[in-house]
This record gives sequence, C-alpha cells and structure tokens, in this order.
Amino acid sequence: MPPLPTTLSRPSRLAGAPPGPRQRDLRLASLLDAAAALFVEKGVMATSIEDIAERAGVAKSTFYHYFHDRAAMLEALRGRYSQRFSDLVDAAMDACAPQDWDARLAAWTHATVDEYLATYLLHDAIFHDPEVCQRCVISEEAFVVSLAALLRRGAEAGAWSIEEPVTCAAFMFHGLHGLLDEAIAKDEGAASLAQRVTRLFGQMVRR
Repeated sequence: MPPLPTTLSRPSRLAGAPPGPRQRDLRLASLLDAAAALFVEKGVMATSIEDIAERAGVAKSTFYHYFHDRAAMLEALRGRYSQRFSDLVDAAMDACAPQDWDARLAAWTHATVDEYLATYLLHDAIFHDPEVCQRCVISEEAFVVSLAALLRRGAEAGAWSIEEPVTCAAFMFHGLHGLLDEAIAKDEGAASLAQRVTRLFGQMVRR
C-alpha cells in the first residue's frame, strides 16, 4: 500500500496512471492519494472533484468511473486508512513469538502509537472534519478486532484476566487515542508515550 500523505505541504501534481484495464489499481491509487493530500491541505468540503482529478492527472470523468461522489471517495479513504493501520499492527504482532502475550500487546501499542503520530493530519481530515465527521463503532474496526482477539487468546491461555475482550479492546483504544491527541498537543515523543501506555495496559490485563 502506498504511503499516505500526512503533511500540509503541497506535493507536486501526480502524473496519473497510463490508460488501460491493467492500470485500474494505479488510477484508483492516484485518485485516493490526490484526495488524501488535498483533504489535508484544504479540508474535505473545500476540495472539489475537479481539484482531485486535476491533482491526480486524470479527467473528471475518470473520477466518476470509480466513485459516485466525494462522499464515496471519503469512505474509501477511511477504509484504506483503517486497513493500513490493521496491516501494520498485525505485522508488528506477528513478529513476536505466538505465546508471548505481553510482547504482542506491546507490539500492538507501539505500532498504533507510531502510525497515528505519523498520519494524524490525514486522520483528522478524513475522520474529524467538522462538516463530515461521522461516529463509528470502533469495536468493529479491524485493528481493534485484532486487539480483542489478542486479549481473548491471552486470557484463554491464562496469561491475563479479562472478562470482556471486545469491550476492553475498545476501551483501551479510546484511551490511547485520547493520550495520543494529548501527546500531539504537548509535542511528546512517540517512544516515551508508547512505553507508558504499554506499562499501563500490562497492569490492566494482568492477573
């Protein structure tokens, strides 16, 4: 998956993908990347479909080949962002020994902290624009589902004491989300925050 734009600087105009059915994924990625950059720069509501097509280097009609409207593109960007998050935390946990529950929980925490702090500008643009913000069921997001599954397996193995893994996972993520926003406001480094939260999470789940 291509890296997501996270800064406010204006990137150079994308050249767009060559025409042809085999380039469908490249054209779609060009549109999504262009929209992500513009949403960060200008906000969702201030970005027109013409802006997105121009930045992607494609015709406006190409946009409508992939998306019904700007809202559909926003939903696709949210899905891509969440899937990237899930892929990163899963990869971090998979790098740990299968039965090392504490290490896997720490890996989930560190990966979440690192990715959020690296991409929060895009996160804010697509999830918290005041005119388009939508509530979501966080327990259904893939990266929280992964955490709930980890908590359940750790509890079943006798390593942790957790009565409601799904509720606990949602609670842990929301708490971490709040601490991440505070860290951004305080300009706190990712490493120190991840270490503090890892200790806290360990205290929460330990018998």
